[in-house]
Amino acid sequence: MVEVTRWRAPLDAEVAVPGDKSLTHRGILFSVVTDEEMVLEGWLDAADTRSSLGLVQRLGVQVLAIDSHRLVLRGLNQGPKEPESVLDCGNSGTTMRLACGLAAGVNGLCVFSGDASLVRRPMARVIEPLRQMGVEIVSRRGGYAPLAIQGGRHRGGRFALPVASAQVKSALLLAGLTADDPVEVEEPVKSRDHTEHLFQAMGGRIRIDGQRVRLEPGRLHGLSFTVPGDPSSAAFWAALAALSSDRKVTISSVLFNSTRTGFLGLLARAGAEVTWHQEGTDPEPWGWVSVAGRTLTPVALQASDVPAMVDEVPLAALIATQARGTSVIQGAGELRLKESDRIRVTADILSAMGADIQEREDGWLIEGPTRLSGADIDAKGDHRMAMLAAIAATVADGVTRIHGEESVAISYPDFFAQYRRLQRIAR
Repeated sequence: MVEVTRWRAPLDAEVAVPGDKSLTHRGILFSVVTDEEMVLEGWLDAADTRSSLGLVQRLGVQVLAIDSHRLVLRGLNQGPKEPESVLDCGNSGTTMRLACGLAAGVNGLCVFSGDASLVRRPMARVIEPLRQMGVEIVSRRGGYAPLAIQGGRHRGGRFALPVASAQVKSALLLAGLTADDPVEVEEPVKSRDHTEHLFQAMGGRIRIDGQRVRLEPGRLHGLSFTVPGDPSSAAFWAALAALSSDRKVTISSVLFNSTRTGFLGLLARAGAEVTWHQEGTDPEPWGWVSVAGRTLTPVALQASDVPAMVDEVPLAALIATQARGTSVIQGAGELRLKESDRIRVTADILSAMGADIQEREDGWLIEGPTRLSGADIDAKGDHRMAMLAAIAATVADGVTRIHGEESVAISYPDFFAQYRRLQRIAR
């Protein structure tokens, strides 16, 4: 349990966030489909990415160098080997879903499991299209892990996803690398496209046409790149700044991929002052962003907005509690399938702190502004819910006690250390 209190003084600070989780996962997992070196500078060393690292090692990938900043991997010339034991994905849905695509190309059996949270998260939307490609998969009833996949020869195909999902898309593209013929995936709305960018950089025969992606089978080249800062981690400091008119936070070296910047756009629409400057493009655009608090107007969010800010939608609800008027956030039903039911847990956290928030099937109705108060908060073992409560506490009277704060190790191990540092600056 951690105790946090209201921040009372003005804040003008700079902060750096850890490397992007999505790019780190992919850099690690894609080492399986090349026999050359993969070098990740500034990788995110966290529990989730360690799950991916442990998995690729059991598939035969060698770790040539590793420290808190640099990771060097090398795959096998003959492709991934059959693992000798269960592939434990920990709490990481990204690890499990993407690795299902890798397992299609393993000449043998792969069995996947994870922690108590992960085995309750649905995998059917990955399982079904992979089965259509001829991949043999067995799961628990309802499409839940543990999963057993017998890899080997399989076909490609065309898939129209009913819901935009970068993880499903990536799994199909990874399976497509070892298929007999091309795979084509189309989404209703463009989801995160890191897989496509990295495949292009690694020499993959991939064609992108709007929401449609087509991939020809084949091995990839190795790649060396620096991982920019995670925009989902940066979003907590951006929200911190936006919540109060006497705050400004500048975040360095943040990933600017257009499928990940939706929350910054939402802050700007809600009245915050958002400034950014691109500094590089390798492997994707990145630069610094500055957010300053101003008077906030209501938040309006619908389904088409969600893919570009799916992890940040709960922060949009927090912003709405301090905006003047009625905010409507909808189309975010996907949040019920995360590490926790984030629609319900967000409503529980913010209502416990005094917010006027109504839970809906796919979002919330929020009246603001409301003065928040400290409360006892259960993060439900969800790293993003623990960080949400901590940011909310900076504008809440009294003491907020957060239970389950250790879950931040999943994606942002240094979060509370940076939180305390910024709080000292504010004083």
